[in-house]
Amino acid sequence: LGSQSQARYGQDNTTSQHRLHKEEMLRASLLLFALVAYAAAQRELIRPDPQACKNRVGHAATFRNGHYYFFSWQHRPTASHERDWLDARNICRKHCQDLVSLENEDESRFINSELEKGQIKYAWTSGRKCNFDGCDRPDLQPTIVNGWFWSGSSGRIPPTNSTAGWNGDWSRTGGGGTPQPDNREFSETGTDEACIAILNNFYNDGVKWHDVACHHVKPWVCEDSDELLRFARFTYPEANIP
Repeated sequence: LGSQSQARYGQDNTTSQHRLHKEEMLRASLLLFALVAYAAAQRELIRPDPQACKNRVGHAATFRNGHYYFFSWQHRPTASHERDWLDARNICRKHCQDLVSLENEDESRFINSELEKGQIKYAWTSGRKCNFDGCDRPDLQPTIVNGWFWSGSSGRIPPTNSTAGWNGDWSRTGGGGTPQPDNREFSETGTDEACIAILNNFYNDGVKWHDVACHHVKPWVCEDSDELLRFARFTYPEANIP
């Protein structure tokens, strides 16, 4: 290349790198905006803490399929603690994790076995019913059948009446003697049972999913959140988050 061509090439390369850097910063800003907006909408949902994200490795009991898992009853400071669904989720999020999302039968069996080994009566998952603004979409109706999702991964939970493949570990019974989910508490107190907990043979039904009002307190299970880890690693590179 001639000297002028080399100069143009250097300028073009610098401009391209600058543009890529600006695009990366824009993506990070958009993600931050989304997190802040969502936190404001939820009132209590928090952003990850870089030091807590780094330290999560020492607290997590298991590394499996690329994710660290945390069981509240296996960590001495939280062994006797129970929290409502949102508080439990925030504890997870602080550490770049979220409440566990049971997206396949193998993961569900793994979590169930930990409850059985620890003789834990129940624990929160990230399972949530879409019962807020924007949940009036036709494909989510009725929400007790079609409106369930994993808030930790944004994955949809199969319809509760699905007969194709694995559709979860819903119990065949509950406090009202009817298959889950049944939204029993709503008929009794007007409180929607909008969160999913795993109950360990609570109704002589094995280790199964139940819809539960989110204000109840329980132990919890966290797993790494790919989204929160990406955000924290980009935003706090000096933290060296594993």
